[in-house]
Amino acid sequence: LKVPVALLRHRICVVPVRGPSVSVCWGGGSSAMKITLRYEEADEKELHMTLRLTLPKKYQTGPSKDVVKLFADHYNKKHAEHPLDAAVLHLKVVGGNHLELGAKMEDFVASGDECYLLGGEVLTGSEAPAKRVPASSPAPPPPAPVAAAAAAGGAKAEKGKLRCKRFGCNKHFDPDAEPQEECVHHKAAPVFHETAKWWSCCTEKKAYDWEQFMKIPGCQKGTHSENADDQGKRYLGGSDLRGDCAPVRLDADAPRDPRHKLGDMRRGLIAIGVDGDLFDKVWGKLAAESGGDIDKVVTTFATRFGALLDNP
Repeated sequence: LKVPVALLRHRICVVPVRGPSVSVCWGGGSSAMKITLRYEEADEKELHMTLRLTLPKKYQTGPSKDVVKLFADHYNKKHAEHPLDAAVLHLKVVGGNHLELGAKMEDFVASGDECYLLGGEVLTGSEAPAKRVPASSPAPPPPAPVAAAAAAGGAKAEKGKLRCKRFGCNKHFDPDAEPQEECVHHKAAPVFHETAKWWSCCTEKKAYDWEQFMKIPGCQKGTHSENADDQGKRYLGGSDLRGDCAPVRLDADAPRDPRHKLGDMRRGLIAIGVDGDLFDKVWGKLAAESGGDIDKVVTTFATRFGALLDNP
């Protein structure tokens, strides 16, 4: 796996893991920020990528566009035929904000966060989102009277209670209480796409900031549950929308474009060690001889390879 030369100033470890996912360490130390970046905007799953990064202080205090470029450079090394343009992408924190390219990473992203790389314009609100801190970071101590009150009443209020994991609820409940408190929740997972947020079961109600999204009332009533709804993904994105709403092609049964067949053949031959330039030279010569008829070029290749397989 090749890494851009400009990044060699940092200690780098690139560890391939199962599927289109890679763990990368840029620097290290106790102050490093660990995040996961996902790109799923492409229609083809083989063009999706997940990177788990450990960012040093330079990237934490820098703008989000530097992290976007870091991802794009790595992606383009693996998918040179389908390069990403870092200038038209931005970060979207899962469960949080869309980040402008100039937004400082440490102000809006905490260690352990997941972010999606999305296209489109970032709409800004009237107020800057609150600065995030890692879940493991200790909160600043409250004033003494407040701390005493919390110690006296807080422990009793939460004792024996569980958090409801139904979509859109998150309330604490007592599983042994009789009668059980009613739970108002959503039937299906939330959708985060571009700047819009909505519940996939209530598509007519959309929000563009987190507070308004959380105020969308649930569409189902029942009892609280400590078990997550077993309905696949916990949230949906742009790639899910395209999969569900993709138009049906009227030419689905039409013969495949011969140029695509040549592309598949070229990739397959390169994979077994054939020089790509040699393939381009041969098919270009055959195309000239056939008057530019690519179907004839594909047929010629099929005939010649078939003859080789019949006479090994």
